[in-house]
This record gives sequence, structure tokens and C-alpha cells, in this order.
Amino acid sequence: MPPRRKSSSPARQPLEAAPAAAESRDELGLSKAPAKTEAEARKFYFNMLGKLTFLQAPALAWAIYFVYGRAFGGHALMDAKFGLLNKYGLGWCYVACFMAHLTRTYLVLNVNGARAPARVDRPDQHVYRIMASSGPLADAPYVLMATDGAAGRFNRAQRAVCNTDETLPPFLVSTLLAGVVFGPAIVPLCLLHMYGRITFANLYTESLEARGAGFLPSVVAEHVMAGLVGVAAIKTILYGVLPF
Repeated sequence: MPPRRKSSSPARQPLEAAPAAAESRDELGLSKAPAKTEAEARKFYFNMLGKLTFLQAPALAWAIYFVYGRAFGGHALMDAKFGLLNKYGLGWCYVACFMAHLTRTYLVLNVNGARAPARVDRPDQHVYRIMASSGPLADAPYVLMATDGAAGRFNRAQRAVCNTDETLPPFLVSTLLAGVVFGPAIVPLCLLHMYGRITFANLYTESLEARGAGFLPSVVAEHVMAGLVGVAAIKTILYGVLPF
């Protein structure tokens, strides 16, 4: 038999936990940071998302409506569109889209409430373990994402893509529906979303803590766009009733 060729690739070295990751995790791999209860976390996100969804984003959406309508002369065109949508009962499409936005907002609140007591830090979205009832693997630590080095950068960059993919479909639907009525007034929001998501991806790749500077503009753009859908729903269904 011919002799076996030796592999030219370097031998694999056993992976060791990076010091930064090891110091911030317990023996199971979970975050050592003090954990809120699920009720505490839900209350925090209910206040934050509630203000954004029902106060801040609608206020900005109505501001866009009035500024675009009054300052840029779009009122007559928007009014004609609202009349057409009202005539064919299309305001309920806007209501349905906004309801879907509210549904997903609640799901975000729910998962962040459950995340806190589990002590699962981002970019992890799931926790895996070997399901052995006995033997040496029964007490194996959880399987979580690598957060240090090139593997950590890749995992965070990949999570930025997935987070954008998760929010993109509802944002696109809201953009199309709002664009029917508000036309060029939606472009600044799309630019803000583009800036936010690209910045979010770049900063998230660098570190977990830095990502917020890009995440916030994108979330604002997404919620205000949904707010414009809400404005369109109200103006269409109550066409001829509202004094403005």
C-alpha cells in the first residue's frame, strides 16, 4: 500500500476561552452581570417602547405631515390621495399594517423580558446545550457565540445582518404604504434608516457596547415610518371629519 500523505495544513489547536470572555461569564457560560427579573425587564421595555410607539414616533409623524403639507405645499395632493383611499376603503390596509407593527413591537418586549433573567448577552439569540441526562456531558456548559477575536467580529457582523433582515420586511411595507401618500417626505427617513443600519453594522462588528449609536437612528426611522402609516390610517378613515 502506498504510504499516506501527511497533511500540509497546520494541526488544529484546542480552543481556549479568551480572557475577556472568561472573566465576564460564569461556569455555564452565562453573563455574570446582575440580572433583572423578567417583570423588571418587561417594565423597562414597556416604558421605552411604549413611549416610542405611542408618543415620540406619532409626534414626529404628525410633524412630518404638517411640515410637508404646509411648508412644502403638499397638503392638496395628500388630501386628494386620502380622498381616493377613503373612497375605496383602503384605510383599513393602513390599520392592518400598523397592527402588525404593534404585534412585532410586543414580541420584542416579550423576548427582552425573558432574556434578562436568563443572563444571555448579545449577540447570542439562543442558548444550546448537550441534552445528556447522565455521564460527563450532563453538566457541560451552554454553547454560546464566540465574542473575541476574528470569530467574535464575524458573529457580531452576522448578527447585525440578521437584525436588519428581521426588521426589513415590515419597514419596507410601511415605506411603500406611507410613500403612496407622503411621496418625497419619506426619503429623509429612508436615508436615516440607511445611515443607522450601516453604522449599526460597522459599530457592532467592533464591539457589543458600541452598536447603539447606529441602532437608535434605524429604530427611530422604522417607528416613525410606522407612525406615518398610522397618520394615513386616521386621515383616510376619518376623511372629511378631521378639521386638518
